[in-house]
Amino acid sequence: MRIYRSFDREDTPMGEMIDLPELVTRLVESAYPELNPSQIRIGWGRTSSFATVSWTQDFKDIRIKCSIGTKHWHEAALTGLLAHELSHPAQMKKKQSERSTDLDVVERGFGPFLGVERLFAGKYEDHIILKGKDRYLGYRSIRQLLISSELLHLDTLLAQLQLIPSTKVEQKEMHHDIVIIHSRSSTTIKIDGHEFEILSRKEDPEITLLQTGQSIHVIVDDEDVGSFDSTNA
Repeated sequence: MRIYRSFDREDTPMGEMIDLPELVTRLVESAYPELNPSQIRIGWGRTSSFATVSWTQDFKDIRIKCSIGTKHWHEAALTGLLAHELSHPAQMKKKQSERSTDLDVVERGFGPFLGVERLFAGKYEDHIILKGKDRYLGYRSIRQLLISSELLHLDTLLAQLQLIPSTKVEQKEMHHDIVIIHSRSSTTIKIDGHEFEILSRKEDPEITLLQTGQSIHVIVDDEDVGSFDSTNA
């Protein structure tokens, strides 16, 4: 396993922050053995979601970019976010959804951290996507999946962070994550379950999500590659 730190060209480190490569190293060594052969690049950058994860079809090259807006997040929340991103490629060639990815995180023992992350992301309840066909699990659903020792761990984290879970917290508008899969000749982008295929290889595409009315347009390197309806409930 090789893990590298990376930053957007226009982005520079800001003060003291979580060491993302070290955090990813701990996650892979403790719970993601199938990713040991991979080269993983991780860093902060500008993105239209909390995080972006990309990988090649042979899984040798994995890249994770955390939004600069998450720099102030507690390590527990970043652990949950990174576990979710690692669980995307870790499912390898299985048919996956955001729900199955969250369940994979819980099965690997990081449910308490995922619960904390969803509170930081403003998702107390499930975030429904694809008009009910898929969902990001919210804090409430994640809590129901945990065993007693994990519940104790979660409650300890909440006490340390002085977080009080509440349904009254307004859900944040930011998309949770963007998935990018590279084949030899094309790139597939997945956002909230919607897929967009680009018939060329985009090594490190700049993706912007632009909302006009109820439509969200996907802009890749200044090119509009498609759109989807923002009213997914």
